[in-house]
Amino acid sequence: MKQSLTATAILLALATAHWAQTAPAAPSTPDSTRDGGMILIDNFFIDVYEYPNRRGALPTVDVTFGQAEQLCQAAEKRLCTEQEWQRAATGPENYPYGYGETFESDRCNTPRKRDGQWVGGDGLAPSGAFAQCRNSYGLHDMIGNAWEWTASWYSQQEEWRAVRGGSYFHNANMARTDARYGRFLDGDYHLDLIGFRCCRTASAAPAQPD
Repeated sequence: MKQSLTATAILLALATAHWAQTAPAAPSTPDSTRDGGMILIDNFFIDVYEYPNRRGALPTVDVTFGQAEQLCQAAEKRLCTEQEWQRAATGPENYPYGYGETFESDRCNTPRKRDGQWVGGDGLAPSGAFAQCRNSYGLHDMIGNAWEWTASWYSQQEEWRAVRGGSYFHNANMARTDARYGRFLDGDYHLDLIGFRCCRTASAAPAQPD
């Protein structure tokens, strides 16, 4: 299905939508180890930062689902499924905001309160710029900054893909680990508020240099 709404209309829909899914239960003793800029959680690795997975680098945004998929594949990785993304985002404590039970203004690159009014963030920030925007696994910016493409369908019938995590622009109700969106986000859609991060199945080790 071709993109059928303007970017403005979709931005408004994203800003007011409140879809959620139930987070999986967290184990009492999480298995979380690092491997080349990735964290092992259960049977998959996930990048510490949004692509290109480098602290201090601006996340890559304004790419289609297919372009994001190709960039992960070029790094011998893949896009994360929604289930993997949420499992990682909630942290071992299964927190709705990753870092805790309640929203903390200014902790992540999300809309924030100023004099009792909600205002948007200043723009896309380099990965890790919000040092406290991390969970107990050590994953940064799972909340806010840029939405992240996932490998999962929002609607397979409509060929819409799901994005997760919210952004600096959209309202704080979307800056949760259980918020999701995908209406009209088809294979041609791209936006400067949508980026991605990569995952890798734990058994799929990358090729070693000679």
